[in-house]
Amino acid sequence: MSSIGPPTGMRDWLPQDALLRQRLMETISSVYRLYGYLPIDTPAMEDLAVLLGKGGGENEKLVFKILKRGEKLAQAKDDEVADYGLRYDLTVPLARFVATHQGKIPKVFRRYHIGPVWRADRPQKGRYREFYQCDIDVVGGATPDYEVEIITATERVLQRLQEEFQLGQYWFRISDKRLLPLLLRGYAVPVQQVHAITLLLDKLDKITLLQFEDELSNLLQKDSKPWLKVKGLTIKSITNVDHNVLLHSTTQYQHYKDLLDKVDDQVVRDEIDSICSNLDAIINSVRAINPRSRIIFHPIMVRGMDYYTGPVYEAVVEGFSSSILGGGRYDELIGQFAGKKIPAVGCSIGFERILSLLQEQELKKASPQSPRVLPRVLLIRDGIDTIHLHQQAEKLREGLRSEGIGVEVYLDDDDVGKQFKYAEAAGITWAIKRFEAATSTITVRYIPTRQDHTLSLQEFKTRLHTESPG
Repeated sequence: MSSIGPPTGMRDWLPQDALLRQRLMETISSVYRLYGYLPIDTPAMEDLAVLLGKGGGENEKLVFKILKRGEKLAQAKDDEVADYGLRYDLTVPLARFVATHQGKIPKVFRRYHIGPVWRADRPQKGRYREFYQCDIDVVGGATPDYEVEIITATERVLQRLQEEFQLGQYWFRISDKRLLPLLLRGYAVPVQQVHAITLLLDKLDKITLLQFEDELSNLLQKDSKPWLKVKGLTIKSITNVDHNVLLHSTTQYQHYKDLLDKVDDQVVRDEIDSICSNLDAIINSVRAINPRSRIIFHPIMVRGMDYYTGPVYEAVVEGFSSSILGGGRYDELIGQFAGKKIPAVGCSIGFERILSLLQEQELKKASPQSPRVLPRVLLIRDGIDTIHLHQQAEKLREGLRSEGIGVEVYLDDDDVGKQFKYAEAAGITWAIKRFEAATSTITVRYIPTRQDHTLSLQEFKTRLHTESPG
């Protein structure tokens, strides 16, 4: 057997897996369309000036660069051999898209985009170099009402996934990118330490309190620690660290506001109060629209992308270590391309993580199969080659297909036993052995049990849709 495989960090998909992926994409996109979002697409690669010049910071390390071609490559200097790169997310290409098509799209532009992205990460379990993202964004929406709409639509997706795929219970966590740095500033944390401490706080629900304290001690020099004691604070009082509370509490908001009493800088206090009031309004609006909402205030969350400017959010599923979606407001990114300020807010569903979660829970086998995309009937060739029987078979299979039932015809001249083995190997559940057009009766085999049944054509169709052997 050949040892040739796909590039490291990339994967092939067998038909059963590809069908599950397709069905999941269809579920997500159908919900987005209910909220007025329309699909777009962009090239897999963008100009390096787009990818490197506008995302900024850590994002530059993510880009797969593409070499120049022909004479341009031969004449290029060592540091100028690449001119394009593969997109590492769908947000930066959206910013370029909006700048390119100004005047052709509405002032408030709702779009969704489902497609592959590539990142030059080191491959490891659960992290790949090629993966799909499912993004929903509003460009031109400046008010918090657009956060409410994005969150409501995304929660609707999660609830559909619970109904159709038995996705586990989730929590939708919201904060603001500005919040933690402001609070640390209010506690007189040394400026040079704010970013590192913020990132450490962001992984607080993934490590123990002892690990957190050890890492914090390593970050802070001895003469920098007094800010904890000066304010009469402990690490626990700052973060309210109880892992159950941290993940599931709806009272974190009031706790966070209580911490303002220990902030002396009135300007900082006012900024924090304004941010918290905005988050409170978003949370209340989401809950009013969707009483089943699982949204909670989660103050220590910080989304990784550098372009976020305000509210940020993510969702986690109980028992699963990684977030399954993330997003937020980014009011400055698109303006860097368009030449004017254009506010935007969006969310990206972690398509691969949700699939991994479903597969871990062995729901792939339990989820219902769509008759529109999966061939579930095999038309057996029994060796009787007459024009009359061929015409009957053709009429039967086209009639089934017209009703959304997948039909595959066995075309090789093999014995019936081999045809049944093929159906079993291909995951086909029903095989049609005989069809009597005069009486509209059909003889079929239910492959999983290897039992034969003689049914009316209408009864067979009913069983196909219910996957019942009868």
